[in-house]
Parts: sequence; structure tokens; C-alpha cells
Amino acid sequence: MGDDRLRNVPRVTILTASAGGGHLAAAESLAEALADDAHVSMLRLLDDHTPFPFSRLSASYGPLVNHSPRLYQIVYRLAASRSRLILTERAVYPLVRRRAAVVLRDQEADLWISVHHLQIDAVLWMLRAQGSAAPFVTMVTDPVTAPVAWFCPEVDLCVVATEAARSVALGCGVPRERVRVIGLPIRRAFAELRGQPKAGVRSRLGIAPDRPLILIAGGGSGVGRLLPIARAVTRTRERHPEPPQIAIIAGRNSALERRLRAENWPIPVTVLGYVNNMAEWLAAADLLITKAGPGALAEAACLGTPALITGHIPGQEAGNVTWTVEHGAGVFEPDSGRIADLVTGWLQSGNPALARMSAAACAIARPDAAKQISRAALGLLAANPRP
Repeated sequence: MGDDRLRNVPRVTILTASAGGGHLAAAESLAEALADDAHVSMLRLLDDHTPFPFSRLSASYGPLVNHSPRLYQIVYRLAASRSRLILTERAVYPLVRRRAAVVLRDQEADLWISVHHLQIDAVLWMLRAQGSAAPFVTMVTDPVTAPVAWFCPEVDLCVVATEAARSVALGCGVPRERVRVIGLPIRRAFAELRGQPKAGVRSRLGIAPDRPLILIAGGGSGVGRLLPIARAVTRTRERHPEPPQIAIIAGRNSALERRLRAENWPIPVTVLGYVNNMAEWLAAADLLITKAGPGALAEAACLGTPALITGHIPGQEAGNVTWTVEHGAGVFEPDSGRIADLVTGWLQSGNPALARMSAAACAIARPDAAKQISRAALGLLAANPRP
């Protein structure tokens, strides 16, 4: 931080983690929105600066959700009490404080933004113990049924995506004037591709421009039953006048990616790992088949891409399903065979279902949320000027 040029703008540190893809996507979206007005650093405090086993929590997220969803649900329920959560965090605090506190001090941040629910309370305790009065913002990335770990009454601003999450925040004691309903942050690329002709985007991606595209994705961790769903959808080719093409995004799940690539697909299938151009793939798609990850659903809504939701993480993602279905932006169907039937019917000539869901998705989108959040966060500095 010795560069005088950097000291002419606020220093913002975004706390994130590699669990799933939503936290990193939210951090990147906010960093992009803040870039013109602040010097931004991203810090994976939990992953990179805490001792084992805490440093492995993010890495265990994908396997736990994929293979032991009931165990994850038990953990989620244990953390459903704010008082129980604080007791647990206070017990853990001495084990993580020494190393993490040094890293926090070295950041010299004027403003903190957390997009991860396990990096709020303890971080605030460390910062205040160091004498830092820098404003602290929480960006809640679970839009509806958010865990109570998100809601620390001591934060300066708590940003949520829905009124349902706002109610949880208020119930946890966050002052009403510190809670704002804005939306989930998404990158500028998604807004820039709104309304783009799908054929042109498909051509840029190197796939057939005139074939319908079904996008199957499992988030950054490749969570969900992507292989059996893809098999079911591709084996209905005889029921389509013109079979669609499929793109499957396996995320960082390299084992799944290998299995998908080894499959003998009966129709054109593009298998991808983790991608940085998700906006293009969503803009090119007629339908997204995915679990109820909040980031994916917000991005799909921005581009008017209907969502066929195949499952959800117990607890925190349950509300995402209800929210999407109630707004008409998608459908929930966990059965692979039924998923294939729905896709077949929607792709029939003259069926208005996809167009209707696309319009509904566009209506609930908040493409400018990242910029609104960055303005609200930076606005806190007016009441807390830098020395």
C-alpha cells in the first residue's frame, strides 16, 4: 500500500471463499462494479489464513453436498440458532485469531465487504479489537432462505435480495435502517448481452447457430445429477423434429468432466469445466437446467433464460425454488425422466412455455444490482472519512 496513487481512492477488501461458485462470483461482480472508484482486494481468509480443519471447509462443500446432503442438512439446522452460532464462533475464535488477525491488519482497508457467511462475526471482532472503525458490509448471497450466520447486528450495512431475507435480518436484530433490499450482484457481461440474438452468440461460441441449446450446469463445484439428467435429455432425440444441442458445465468437478467426456452422446454435446464466459453460454441457451444456486438463477433471469431446477441444497436453497417458480421464471422437477419429457414438450414448435418463462425471468432481473450495492457501500465512507 505504499503507492501514493492508491491512497487517493478508498481501499476495499472483499471477503470471499471458494465454496461453490456463488461466493466468488459475487466477489468478482462487486470488484468489477467498484473498480472505477476504489482499490479492491479479494481475501479468502477462511481458505488461506486459518488452520486445519477450518481451511478445508470450502473444499469439503462440494463433496458434502453431492454425497451427503442429509449430513449437510443436519449441519445447517445446527447453525439455525443465532445464539448457538455465536457460542460456536467464540469457541473457535482463539484457534483462528492469531494468524487471521495479522492478515486483516495488513489489508489496511477503509471498507470491508463480506460475501461469505462464515467471515462476518469473527472478522468484526478482530477488526474492532485492532481499533479499526472501517465500515463493514454484508452482501447476503442466499436470496430467500438465508442462514442466520449472515445477520450480524453490528454490521454497518446488510444487503439482501428479497423481502424474505430482509425479514430474517430484522429477526436477527439487524437495525432496520441498516438493511437494504437491492438484489444479487452479477457481472456487467450479463447485462451487456441482454437482448442479443442467440444465433450470433452461438456462432461466437463455435456451436450450431440454428439449433436450440440446452445448458446443463452444476455451479462452480459441479453439484447435482448432471450425468443422468444429460443422458435422459439426449436420449429423447427421436421425439424431436430437430434434436437440440447440449452444453454441460461441470465446474471444478474434474472427475465429472472426465465421465461426461467419455460418454457416447447421441446428439451434439459440448462438455466444459469451469468457465469464465458463463454470460455467453446463458445468452446462447434456450433453457438452463441447474440446481437452485442463487447466482445461477440471478444470472439466468438477467438474460431471460428459463430455469428448470432439478434440486436444491437442503435449507438455504429451498426458498430459491419457490421464488423462481412463483414468479413464473422456471419450473422445479427433480426426476430425470420427467425433465426429459418437459424439455421435449417445450421445444415443440408453437409451444409458448419457454417464451413465457423468459419474459417472467426478465421481469424479476436486477442487472444493475452490483453497481447499486457498490454505491451504497462507498456511501458509508462519507460518515467515516479516511484519515
